[in-house]
Order: sequence, then structure tokens, then C-alpha cells
Amino acid sequence: MEHTDAQKSSSLILVLMVASAAIGGTLQYGYNLAIMNSPTTFIQTFINETFLERWDMQLQDYQVTLVWTIIVSIFSLGGLAGALIAGPMTIRFGRKKCLLLNNIFLMSGALFAVTSRAAKSFEMIIISRVLVGINAGVSMNVQPMYFGESAPKHLRGAISLSSAVFTAFGVVLGQIVGLREILGSEWCWQYLLASNAIPGFIQLLTLPWFPESPRYLLIDRGDKEACINALRRLRGCEVQSS
Repeated sequence: MEHTDAQKSSSLILVLMVASAAIGGTLQYGYNLAIMNSPTTFIQTFINETFLERWDMQLQDYQVTLVWTIIVSIFSLGGLAGALIAGPMTIRFGRKKCLLLNNIFLMSGALFAVTSRAAKSFEMIIISRVLVGINAGVSMNVQPMYFGESAPKHLRGAISLSSAVFTAFGVVLGQIVGLREILGSEWCWQYLLASNAIPGFIQLLTLPWFPESPRYLLIDRGDKEACINALRRLRGCEVQSS
């Protein structure tokens, strides 16, 4: 009975760990793709008004479209940068800490987005998208690694695939939040772009309570005792320390 209770507890820890990591991880990727759909017209108007106020110049339609294309597509460039730095970050800081530190990019991007309208700067939206892209690039690489190294062998495939599930959920959530009745209106688009900070806050509050990757603790840090403690929490059984 005691062994069964320990296994149930470890299963709950594993499920909550997956949810915590994914909410601030691959969910963000899908979410940040989807939220750019509904405010397209409003942001394009904002770009035009900014140019008119600064330089007394009315942009043509193709020029507005060009700036808008840069705002949308530069997210992918940020993702490339995030993917390149993900490896060194995981080795230096660990899988869990890397996901937590990754929120620095996210929160900075949200701050640029929410203040861009008051600052009358479309450039701040571009910077925001780069930072959010870096966040997505890091999480898309680190999260599956964290899951694969933490899950038991019989659950490893299913838990690794949960990254794709949370990406799809992020797209759906972004479409819902982007409705004009919620944050997709002309007066709220800057809050829509910054709403990705909420899942980031949830991850910052919850993920520190869960164990680090046992593989990282043993191989990269050489901390055998910490590895055994992490395995006990994740497996719900005694681990041989030989």
C-alpha cells in the first residue's frame, strides 16, 4: 500500500512538472504565433500613424505591409537565436533552471510590447518579437530534453509528445484571447501582445518546486546524491546508490 501511494505521488509530481514546464515552454510558441492574427489591422494603423507623426509621411500600403511582415517574421529569427543558445545554457544552468531563466527574454519582450503604444514606437514591437522568439527557441529545445530525461522509460515517449500537444493548445488559447471581445480590440492590442507574460509568471511560481533532470545532476554536475533524490521523487521508489 505504501509503495502504491508513493507511485501515485510521483505520478502526480510528474504530471504537474510537465504542466508547469510546458505552460511556460512550448505553449508559448503556439500562443505567440496565434496572437498576431487578430490585431493585424490595428498594428498596421499604428505603424502608419507613427510614421506620420514622426516624419509627416504617409506610408503606402506595400510599405506598411513590409513593416508588418518584419514584425511577424522576425519571431522566427529570434527562435533561431534561441535554438543556438539553448545547448550551452542547459549545460551551464541545467534543464529546469534554463527554463526559468528563459523567462527573462519573455518578460522583457512583454514589457516592450505593452509600452510600445505609449512610447509610439513600432520598433519596440519588433524588439519584443525577437525576444519572444528567443524564448520560444530555447523552450522548444530544452523542454523535450527535460521531459525525456525526467520521465520513466515506459512514459518517456508519451511525455515527450506532450510538447506538441501544448503547442497546439497554445495556438487555440491565443486565438481565443485574440477575440475582439477579449483582448483583440483596437484599444487592447498592446495588452494582447504582452499577455504571454501570464503563463511565464505561472511557470516562475511553480517550476522551482519540481526536481531537476536526474541525468543532468549525475552526468553534468556529478552530484550523485541529488540525482538519487530526484529519481525518488519522480519514480516513487527506492533507488540503488551503488
